[in-house]
Amino acid sequence: MTVFLPRLLYLLAALAWYLLLWPNPVTIFMAACFSCLTLPLYRRLRQKAGVWRVRLERREPDSRKRRRLIGLSRHVPLWGYVTFIISSLFVPIAVLALLVSPQAVAGLARLRELQANNFQLPPQWVEHIQQWRLSLAEYPRIEKLVDDFVHNLDTLFGDAMSMLVSRGFGFLGGTMTALWTTFLFFTLTVLFTVYSRRIRKVFCRIFHLPQALLRRFTNTIHRALRAIMLGIVLVALAQGVLCGIGFAVAGVNQPAFWGMLATLVAPIPVVGTALIWLPLCLSLWFTGKTMAAVGLALWGMLAVAGVDNVLRPLFLRQGINAPFFVLILAILCGLASFGPVGLIAGPVLLSFAMQAVEEANHFYKAHD
Repeated sequence: MTVFLPRLLYLLAALAWYLLLWPNPVTIFMAACFSCLTLPLYRRLRQKAGVWRVRLERREPDSRKRRRLIGLSRHVPLWGYVTFIISSLFVPIAVLALLVSPQAVAGLARLRELQANNFQLPPQWVEHIQQWRLSLAEYPRIEKLVDDFVHNLDTLFGDAMSMLVSRGFGFLGGTMTALWTTFLFFTLTVLFTVYSRRIRKVFCRIFHLPQALLRRFTNTIHRALRAIMLGIVLVALAQGVLCGIGFAVAGVNQPAFWGMLATLVAPIPVVGTALIWLPLCLSLWFTGKTMAAVGLALWGMLAVAGVDNVLRPLFLRQGINAPFFVLILAILCGLASFGPVGLIAGPVLLSFAMQAVEEANHFYKAHD
């Protein structure tokens, strides 16, 4: 009874928090991931503040100034961590808004125009394709292959752009929903980080797990999240910048806006930024800008895709000890199951499963 009662109280407390937060599972998951990723920073801030406090207690004479500085040192880690969180969230958004906002209105208008036409192929494309079909009329098999290819291309482009518009721009919902989601994410991230030791202790007491075991799982997820940040987020940003440069040189209208869209679709395995630069290449080709179309296609295949093929596997394998094919499969399954959050959830669940198998193997080896 003495052991069961505290566990029951812990479970009731966890149930109360679950009932409060269950309508926001994605926000909770993202906050927990960001907290795990930034927890070492908070610990370093606390360590430095502790060293500063010890120096003040040893060197400074007892005075009002000394007590004020010691009290300040207790709050420096929290405020430093909060400042870092705000900067990491809002500075990139502000920079992106400044770069893209002058072109966003025209770009969104173009996307809405395409969406209104169900993302059908433009008339000039259809005209050129009809000419090709007439020239291939003497070869029925080749003509059928071309017809199937055009139909599949039209369907793929339409589905991809519809998903991008509906999920990309409507992902957070309205303004109030976006503000509430951001506030909840920020608050939960800080709470998970500040009370990480207590959360870990309660979790271990509920499930009777050694803290060393839970610490190893936390370190594994931290390495996976760091690999995701480098291999997916930073690589996507690099690809978006390279696409924007290529669009500007090729003479595409609103290059920063299309570069931003390329950043959003870059993490999608296999196709990635080709969903953006390939249709733009075709548009340049059919409007008579042959050299620009060929140059942009080469830039996309060599520079943009090269960054993806070299850096993404390198960064992901540093944090997740799995074959790259398995990582791609985890990302695809995560996208299919959880939507955009699956880009993070897939690799995290994969690393969690691998660590669980490793811990089980160690347990059986120790008891054989």
